Amino acid sequence: PALTTMGVGGGEGGVQWEKLVIGPVTTVGEMLMGGHWMEMLKVQRQAGTYPSYFAAARHMWSELGMAGFYKGFWPWGFAQGCYKGLPVLFTQGEVSSRLKAQGVDKQTASIVAGVTAGMVQGAMIAPTQRLKTIVGTNKSAGAVSTDLISKVIKDEGISTVFKGTSIMVMRRGVDWGMRFYGKGISDQFFLSQKAPGAPKKLTATESFLSGIFGGAFSGLNQPLDVWVANCQKHREVPMSAGGVLKELIAESRVKGFFAVFYRGIEMRIIHSSYHTAWMAGLGQYIYDVYKALK
Repeated sequence: PALTTMGVGGGEGGVQWEKLVIGPVTTVGEMLMGGHWMEMLKVQRQAGTYPSYFAAARHMWSELGMAGFYKGFWPWGFAQGCYKGLPVLFTQGEVSSRLKAQGVDKQTASIVAGVTAGMVQGAMIAPTQRLKTIVGTNKSAGAVSTDLISKVIKDEGISTVFKGTSIMVMRRGVDWGMRFYGKGISDQFFLSQKAPGAPKKLTATESFLSGIFGGAFSGLNQPLDVWVANCQKHREVPMSAGGVLKELIAESRVKGFFAVFYRGIEMRIIHSSYHTAWMAGLGQYIYDVYKALK
């Protein structure tokens, strides 16, 4: 049977459950190897917590030392890393497989499946992302700060954990649809460069580079990402998603649209590329090696 991303099978072959191990290992590995730090710098700029990446990095280093690289990672980030990749690796592959079985072309199936997987992922990770963001956007918070989380929940109620979920679902759907579209474009480019008669299969390097391009391509939905970050950041006075959007629009009238809705775009592109390369590039490579050894 045909296999899709990370070995999610369709048809008679059923689902390949190896992804349930490969997904979390790949995601947590990416976070530990700089991914979490890059995401925090991105969120802090998007939320306006710091005026620059350098100011954010310098403050976290001066206050927390090495622990600053993992501010908000334990336990919220770690928990998120253990399941955040599964919607992409499972849902995307399964939906794509079923669509192609119904005659939908590969590129369209990949995009629709990416949007679906992204929306599922958004709903699943919104609570832990909110907790990570509360810690990351509070300058005085420690690397773990369970006391801060307890105070916010006590003051605002348990519903505060789900702040920004609807925007997150929309943002992740668009995000992953664009990632897989971008990766598909890059895949086709590399395959078109193959010599006549050569196997029409990407090398590990080409798959890795396609992942990077897909991640960078998804940076076009930055305004939604900025909206999410500002919905989920730590605030002394709670604000609705609509109120946050009005606040951002008012700020953009003073500072300019791109200065507000595209702040943090540099780190967004770097982190998205890095994350996608791990998930769609390295993750796929690990799966291929595993299958070859079976």
